[in-house]
Amino acid sequence: MTFGKEQVLSFEFFPPRNSKEFNLLEESCISLAPYSPNFISFTDGAGGSKNRDIIDAVKIVRQHLDTEVVAHITSCDKQKVDVDKIINAYLEESINSFLIIRGDCPTNEFLIDLDELENQINTEFKHSSDLIEYINTKNIKRIGFGAFPSGHPEDKNREQTLSTFKKKVEAGGSFSATQIFFDIEEYKNLYKEIRQFDATTPIYAGIMPLVSLIQAERFAEVCDTELPSELREGFLDCKSKEEERDFGLSYVSDLCDSLIENDADGLHFYTLNRSRPFIEIESRMKMANFSNTSELSK
Repeated sequence: MTFGKEQVLSFEFFPPRNSKEFNLLEESCISLAPYSPNFISFTDGAGGSKNRDIIDAVKIVRQHLDTEVVAHITSCDKQKVDVDKIINAYLEESINSFLIIRGDCPTNEFLIDLDELENQINTEFKHSSDLIEYINTKNIKRIGFGAFPSGHPEDKNREQTLSTFKKKVEAGGSFSATQIFFDIEEYKNLYKEIRQFDATTPIYAGIMPLVSLIQAERFAEVCDTELPSELREGFLDCKSKEEERDFGLSYVSDLCDSLIENDADGLHFYTLNRSRPFIEIESRMKMANFSNTSELSK
């Protein structure tokens, strides 16, 4: 997908857990194939999934999408021996790009100090940058990581958010995909701040199709971010589920157009393994011009 010279389109999936979900994934891949994504990614551990599930899913994807596959690997629940086994299994299937995130670490309700919590994590990779640095010693094509437009929930200040991004790049990260956000200004501010010290690392905007207020509130809570008043009030004005869906998808399509107009590096859609919401968003966009002419990262 080329908006400008180097803007990228990508889709994120989760590994199916049963035959019904495998069929849904295949149907989505068939529907999304005409949009020629630059890459697709698979989450790690969704619903108890393991890398074997991802490999099985990739075999389905490759029947319909001729594109690069990026596998997620979480850091806080793994030791080096685990990572070595996972990467070797992926490499055997020609999966040679990874997106590294820390993941949800086990917590203790009696721990209130984040530094104390960090000491309780039983892993050799307490931070995603630790795993990026380790994987970077291997023969890996590209390493991606998460970025946070509204800041990570555990960051003490904005400076920490930016220094963490820089640390991930220095460890070997070559592209980033942001957490979900709902306000174009959050992405613009993050982009501007990062470009003060990093002129090249792509920052792909993480996009979640919205179809209801309940869904939007749930994702906002998970991501520890706020819903813009315009978005919340727009949903509240809707008189039916159909109106909510129409409003939510139109809001996201406008957000995507604004991102393209502001030269975002690309759009990374969190599909939840469904193609229809993206297709409806794309049909409402004014700026989309789909063709697979750019690389995953430049």
